[in-house]
Amino acid sequence: MDIDKVISKLPEESLKALKDRLVNADRVLVRDPSDTDALRLKSIIQAELSQRKIANRKKVGLLWWEPHDPEVSKFYAFETATSVIPVTEIFKRYTHTKIRKDVYEIWIGKSKVPKKFEKIAVARKAGSKAWADRISHE
Repeated sequence: MDIDKVISKLPEESLKALKDRLVNADRVLVRDPSDTDALRLKSIIQAELSQRKIANRKKVGLLWWEPHDPEVSKFYAFETATSVIPVTEIFKRYTHTKIRKDVYEIWIGKSKVPKKFEKIAVARKAGSKAWADRISHE
């Protein structure tokens, strides 16, 4: 495998393909933690995933929210489109069921918003509003 060729095509690959490559790099690193190609590939994939998260943020209220990845239980909001320090978090506490609908919690720092939410869009709006309320009181 020509690692430079693989790396050059990473920006064109789908999110799923990147995640699969990351899993494969981790498998190689389990067998040989010093494998330089796998270490390099993993680092570049992680950077590509981070860039995509930043590029795909969407503004809701005052905050810029990361895209929701159903495979990840937490996602964050930032004060600006390019900030790296999150100010608000949505955490999926449970799996949706017929009787358990409200599974998303909002956290601002170490404070939890008392209400839980069923839908991401509603949770984002509530998180942005809670953040706006908090900074207006400071």
